[in-house]
Amino acid sequence: MKPNRKKRNQAYFRHHRKRVIQRKKRLSAHRGWVVKFDGVFSKGKIHCSCWMCSAKTKRLGYPKSELSRIASCQEQLLDYDF
Repeated sequence: MKPNRKKRNQAYFRHHRKRVIQRKKRLSAHRGWVVKFDGVFSKGKIHCSCWMCSAKTKRLGYPKSELSRIASCQEQLLDYDF
């Protein structure tokens, strides 16, 4: 257990759950999605294919660590004798 754990009451967590649900409802209404219950938005993530919601790799490419890993894999394939 963490030594400096903050004591937060149920109202705190209820507030943030409501805040997250409202944000996701606003996004879904913008996209034209129809959802029967609001509680569906309490779990998981909402993604659309717009440039703001899509994964960063689509926009910015792979991170440096992934590029180095890909380069090393390709180098190993070139060094391998068939």
